[in-house]
Amino acid sequence: MLLAAPSLAMAGPYLGIGIGGSRTESSLSELGLFPGPELPPNPPGEYGGGIPIPPDRNYRGDGDFSSTDVAFDVAAGWMFGWFGVEVGYTEFGSAEQRYELPVSCTPNPGGGCQSREWTAEMELEGYRAFIIGSLPLSESIDGYAKLGAIFWEADYAGFERNRDLIPGAPIGPRYDRVGFENDDTALAAALGVSLKSDSPFSLRIELSYYDVDTTDLVLNAQLMGVYTF
Repeated sequence: MLLAAPSLAMAGPYLGIGIGGSRTESSLSELGLFPGPELPPNPPGEYGGGIPIPPDRNYRGDGDFSSTDVAFDVAAGWMFGWFGVEVGYTEFGSAEQRYELPVSCTPNPGGGCQSREWTAEMELEGYRAFIIGSLPLSESIDGYAKLGAIFWEADYAGFERNRDLIPGAPIGPRYDRVGFENDDTALAAALGVSLKSDSPFSLRIELSYYDVDTTDLVLNAQLMGVYTF
């Protein structure tokens, strides 16, 4: 049941749990996951361990990267009237995109053929802190804006998937797997509305933006249930 009284910010400490969808847009070169030089089958680990594969000049595929996944969020904060502070943790899920590569065939008699596909993945999580400003929009709805920072951590992986089209050996060369980690602090901002009830519970609808280094943008749209003590 929505309030029928004049809108007042729900002052005091609160906890929130949210679920939504994250959107990541970048490129293979920005992520450091561009397919690298072709290596012999089952090569030793020449690359990885924090060192991205050097780009392959012969690769002519699309280098754009975009992906969506389910995101989870927990938050704790304190509202002082129309001003507040908040800290929280966001699990953005795994952003993944696949790229078709030329079929690899061995020209020798009895040689095999394989389909080839390059997979790029980025798993992102972060700890964030916000300053919040809120304004009443109606008797039961407040609008708010957040500005702050996020300390983010990301795991990156690039690897080739293969499927036999014509069985046979040996199969041609493949790209080696690459994996590394990165972390930094970045700008964070959000806009949303809070739907209040006549109980300590409220519902937030929120869109947040994170200026993560290796991306063009990271967005998170979510619904969050909030309990104010």
